[in-house]
Amino acid sequence: MAKQAKRAKESWLQRLVRNDAQGIILVVAIWIFIGSLNIYSATSVEMAQQGTILKSNIVKHIGFLIISLFAGSYFYHLDYRRLKEPKFIFWIMMGVFASLAWVGLFGTVVNGARRWISLPFGLSVQPSEFAKLAGVIWAAQCIEEWRQHYSTVSLFESRDATGQVRKYPVPAKALWAPLLFGIITLVQPDTGTAMLIVGFPLILMIMARLNQRSIRQLSVVMIVGAIGFAAMVWHSPYRLERILAWLDPWGHAQTLSYQSVQSMLAIGSGGIFGQGLGQGTAKYFYLPEAHTDFAFAVWAQETGLIGAAILSFVVLGFVYFGFRVAIDARDFFGKLMALGITSIIGGQAVFNMLMVCGILPVTGVPLPFVSYGGSSLLMNVVAVAILLSISRTNEELNRKIGSQGVMPSLREETRSRFRPSNG
Repeated sequence: MAKQAKRAKESWLQRLVRNDAQGIILVVAIWIFIGSLNIYSATSVEMAQQGTILKSNIVKHIGFLIISLFAGSYFYHLDYRRLKEPKFIFWIMMGVFASLAWVGLFGTVVNGARRWISLPFGLSVQPSEFAKLAGVIWAAQCIEEWRQHYSTVSLFESRDATGQVRKYPVPAKALWAPLLFGIITLVQPDTGTAMLIVGFPLILMIMARLNQRSIRQLSVVMIVGAIGFAAMVWHSPYRLERILAWLDPWGHAQTLSYQSVQSMLAIGSGGIFGQGLGQGTAKYFYLPEAHTDFAFAVWAQETGLIGAAILSFVVLGFVYFGFRVAIDARDFFGKLMALGITSIIGGQAVFNMLMVCGILPVTGVPLPFVSYGGSSLLMNVVAVAILLSISRTNEELNRKIGSQGVMPSLREETRSRFRPSNG
């Protein structure tokens, strides 16, 4: 009777998933399934022209997915606390920096942007995708280290090792790597991705309890950043044209805003129930890059408002479970990593869908798990695996020491595993 009464009190969501990890796996599996269907549909015309499926993007997508799942399995079984170890931080940062520098010197130019490293078999890698996750790892480690000495996080490190106020404050250490990655990415040019690389660590700093002085500093930085962005737009014909096209898309419907207008037409033509999977017309060369940045437009046209709502609820479900993992995390680094990963994936999804709907300017920000791209898929799967690792560690500690127990350090936990038992 007690079990029946307890089950009656459970919500339908608690009956469907028993913990946060199961919820994340469920929504991400649905998300990947939707993305695979959409990539197959969006590239079906190109595949028919090629006359073979072997060289199609859907086959490449499945290959990237298999590789991503293997990589995700490694990071799931890796204790996430090892990511903040100096050797891990060093190799992650150096790997991302070296790949970004290689792109700047020898990268492949596509549509006027140098963002990719060419690989054999017609494949390519976009290092800026991994810079998003690397920036969050760096920031989370630095913020946790700062919080060990001070109760709040300062946007500018204004104290030295002895606690004395510096005469000339420098940007917080948590922003060093993201700023470096963002500047290199900005030169490619990829303004949208550069803003995200720097923006997510800033979000972490805000969530980590900035003090009043830091809030004032943040306001100054945002004003200076807005002025700097306006200056870049004004002195860059490429960026200025993008902004003008966003402000008046129908006035540039046949030129600069062709993608945006075709995207909005595709979404509007889907109606409530859509034109049917595989039956959409936008992919017939009306909408450029239909399987990448504008994949959401193809999905909305073929599945209508119902399909768009389902995908939106999937994104919201991921954000919900991701924040729950962050709330339940037993250490500050885990909380920051869970918040950062949830922000990366959920934030990019919202940003992309608003861009496709014409609410935000067109940038090279993909829709996670839906837009075609091996680098994006690999980064997102690895990020989800780290999030699951945080949730798994929390569940294990709840069973071992209870919800109120003090979380042992990674060194203490490792020692206990190899300490001989008294029995």
